[in-house]
Amino acid sequence: MTSASFPPRSRWVKGKATLLALSFLVVLSLVLAACGGSSQGKGSTHVLTAICSVGGSYTQNMSPFSPNVNCGVDGLVYENLAYVNGVTGQETPMLSTGHQFSSDNKTLTFTIRDGIKWSDGQAFSANDVAFTFNMLKQYPDADSGGLWQQLSSVTAQGASVVMTFTNPAPTLLPFIEQTYIVPEHLWSSVGDPTKYVNPNPVGTGPMKLKSFDAQVIKYVKNPGYWQADKVKVDELDYPVVNSNDTALLKMASHQADWTGIFSAALQTAFVSKDSAHNHVYMVPVVPVQIVPNLKNPLLAQLPVRQAISAALDRTQMSTSGEAGLEQPASPTALMPGQEKYLDASYNGKLPDFGAANAAQAGTILEGAGFKKGSDGIYADAQGHKLNFKVTVPGDFSDYVQDLQIAQQNLQAAGIGLTLNKVSDDDWRADRSSHNFDLIMTGGFFGPTPYYYLEPLLNSSHISGAGATNWAGWNDPQTDQLLKQYASTSDTATQIQAIQGLTTIMATKLPVIPVLDAIQFFEYSTANWTGWPTPENPYAIGSAYQLAAGDNEQVILHLTPA
Repeated sequence: MTSASFPPRSRWVKGKATLLALSFLVVLSLVLAACGGSSQGKGSTHVLTAICSVGGSYTQNMSPFSPNVNCGVDGLVYENLAYVNGVTGQETPMLSTGHQFSSDNKTLTFTIRDGIKWSDGQAFSANDVAFTFNMLKQYPDADSGGLWQQLSSVTAQGASVVMTFTNPAPTLLPFIEQTYIVPEHLWSSVGDPTKYVNPNPVGTGPMKLKSFDAQVIKYVKNPGYWQADKVKVDELDYPVVNSNDTALLKMASHQADWTGIFSAALQTAFVSKDSAHNHVYMVPVVPVQIVPNLKNPLLAQLPVRQAISAALDRTQMSTSGEAGLEQPASPTALMPGQEKYLDASYNGKLPDFGAANAAQAGTILEGAGFKKGSDGIYADAQGHKLNFKVTVPGDFSDYVQDLQIAQQNLQAAGIGLTLNKVSDDDWRADRSSHNFDLIMTGGFFGPTPYYYLEPLLNSSHISGAGATNWAGWNDPQTDQLLKQYASTSDTATQIQAIQGLTTIMATKLPVIPVLDAIQFFEYSTANWTGWPTPENPYAIGSAYQLAAGDNEQVILHLTPA
């Protein structure tokens, strides 16, 4: 089970209501995702209640640039230039009405929407946008996306904002679009925006702060919002609850309408209490994979990786290890809905791995010259046995169970596997330093598969600070396809590059996809309708912030039941 998002440049998903953010391919921190919400009408006031804090209490922090920003600030108070759907990649213009790259992709021009006002009544303009980006240059800690590593200038020119880059930077677009814009007339004197508490936030979004308390934050509709006719939520409350079980009780009894938590009791404690209204939407976002250390001369051989993959019972991992909540991954590492990135040879159908096949694994190994010993384990001609250790955090209970299944699968196929349970910190350190045989880990997340593939496969990320190519995959064709994608803003050319990369994933197995990590999203239709669904995935939907502006899109779609 997993959550992911791509606000600072890339985002890494573990696989169990857990998310790790990255700043331009640099791993930041592990955060347990436990959030949600509920809504109910009180008289003529339509109140939506969302749970996005479990345990503890709120501290007043209303800066969208703070790493500890409170629920509701991002997207609901402050908006971005465009919303980029984290599932489909679809763009929705927000504070800008459109953008245009120059022919050399070194200049990006945004047309800024006219007629918008800040919630204090002051006019919003292109100057506010230019100010915000230049503030990030002045205070690099606020530039979580590392935008100014490639930006050289941002200026307001009438109703436009013009950005210039030191090199072509079309892949930076979604991270520019997701940046929250703040008012120059209030923020020009606040200093470091990551340290500013911002007790009275003034934004352009659909909601305004009503009251702050350590146990509940309340917002009310912003009557001056530029899309006020779309907002049916009069008040949005974010209470703190003491546990996931309490959150489910409130959701099941319709005291809350919206959350995003993991619980093994989701079906029994929530959905089955009112199956007509209580719903869980497990949103597939990115693969969880077993990463081989390609410095290991055995794992560097494609037949060995193919045999490991063929032997794995992903269906059992899904049903037993993940309680049926995560589906088996595709060998292409693409998510459902990303079929446009498939090579034409797949005929538009996302391929699957099929059933576990120990016999096929044996045939692959024997064809490569491996022979099974008296202990049942294959070895090469020099006697090197296929015995590997797989490193896993001991407290990632789902990963441990998945790998115990893999251990049995591989034993049946003549491959030895030992679980190496370590602390979370040691797991991260071993991963970045290539100190493992195999390691189970989540992937990166973004609006197109490029943002998953580039950090995992680009040879420039094999070593150095924040190394993310944990396998050590070094392939000129892969690097060329990544460069092809990154050097153009032409969608057709980018799709062609992804098609080549996903074919490499499926045929060369630089990493071995196992399951599709998910984002939890629970909602009730007892009081509100219009939630994202698999049929209409207009947003990821979880009650805590994922793709920048995600929660705002939900608010704009909700209607009282």
